Amino acid sequence: MKKFIIVEICVIIAIAAGFWIGRITSPFNDYAKYYENADKAWSKSQEMNNPPVTYDEPDKSRLRKVRAAYRTVFENYPDSRWADDALYQLALLPRTDEEGFALFRRLIRDYPDSEWADDSMYAIAIATYEIADDLKKTGTLESLTAYYDRALALFNQLIATYPGSVLQEDAQFNAAMCYYGRGDVSIALNQLESLKMELRNSPIIYQILYNIGRINFEQQDYENARVEFKNVVDVGDPKYAPAASFGIAQTYFNEGKIEEAQAKYKEADDKPKEAEAKYKEAEGKYKEAVTNYQKVIDLYPDSQVGQDAHFYIGWAYHMLKDYDEAINRLEAAIESYPDNVITTTAKFYIGQIAEDKKDTDRAIEVYQQFAEDPTHSYDHRLQAQYRIGKIYQENEEMEQAIEAYEKLIADFPEPHQNVAHPSREITENYVQTLKAEHLGE
Repeated sequence: MKKFIIVEICVIIAIAAGFWIGRITSPFNDYAKYYENADKAWSKSQEMNNPPVTYDEPDKSRLRKVRAAYRTVFENYPDSRWADDALYQLALLPRTDEEGFALFRRLIRDYPDSEWADDSMYAIAIATYEIADDLKKTGTLESLTAYYDRALALFNQLIATYPGSVLQEDAQFNAAMCYYGRGDVSIALNQLESLKMELRNSPIIYQILYNIGRINFEQQDYENARVEFKNVVDVGDPKYAPAASFGIAQTYFNEGKIEEAQAKYKEADDKPKEAEAKYKEAEGKYKEAVTNYQKVIDLYPDSQVGQDAHFYIGWAYHMLKDYDEAINRLEAAIESYPDNVITTTAKFYIGQIAEDKKDTDRAIEVYQQFAEDPTHSYDHRLQAQYRIGKIYQENEEMEQAIEAYEKLIADFPEPHQNVAHPSREITENYVQTLKAEHLGE
């Protein structure tokens, strides 16, 4: 009897325990708190991401935890108000571009009315455009139009699907730039000119004007480039005015080079009066360039173009044959901005100016310092050593020329990468011939 009672009690306890365990683990219990749990999961992800991490976060453990927290939200609570937010935030922290694209595409597909849908489409489009630009610069783009076409299709899709988006104007501008990137310059300019009228009261107008000027500049339409650059400078747009002001100076400098080239052509064609007129026009352009480079220096001293203008004004003075001022400007620029990418070129260029000034001692000194500086590229140093020998040879100082050429052969055994470079003619046989002809050896 006792055993029966004990068994009966155990059965009752088991039934009760099963009832309560069932209630605790029931999916209906989870669903009852579905949105509450979603809120908690989202709050936890936000706490973990404060301060915000980036995809290159040095604390990889924290980055993984933040990624996992966002994934928990949209995988476990796809119907909550936070699902698209979490999906978008995770897409901003991808391990690779393709992972990010996949998450953005999922957001667009699963939550087409999300406030992040247009941002997601724009993110894929602009990243694709930037990839195309990078590949174009490095010359590794297999199909010139492939990435630009993909980006263009996405920008156009955004414009059509989300007509009220705050990103619509950016998409319109970038769609035009896709045409330019793939080489359809006339289409790009036509679209930008249309946007110039359509978006004349929008903040993006200065970006449009600057890029119309930039494209015209690259097409050597310097007059129209100046018009657009001046429009940007006149309103003082803080982002584009410095580059536009520098662009104005560049148009004059390039026009000067064109006029000078035409003058030399007229000279060779035995038309001295026409040549003289062209030289005068070139001089006027170079003077305008100097004036406008100085404006850039004065107005935007802390900008990148402000630094660059210090170098370019030296080159403009060189074209005006004001050699001393050119050298002074370049030396000051080199001292002030030793890390500027133009500095190496400027150091070598001072030697060329000294040559034009007929100051061969200074030219040789400059080239010697350049050739002995291991921080410069091999080809540039080789070129400097070659110029030393060439200067001596042109001055008929053959002993020094031979010595310089022997140093060239010894210090630079590998030839210049340019197969047409004259230094490739300086061989052991060439030096032996010079010795035989001029030193009697």
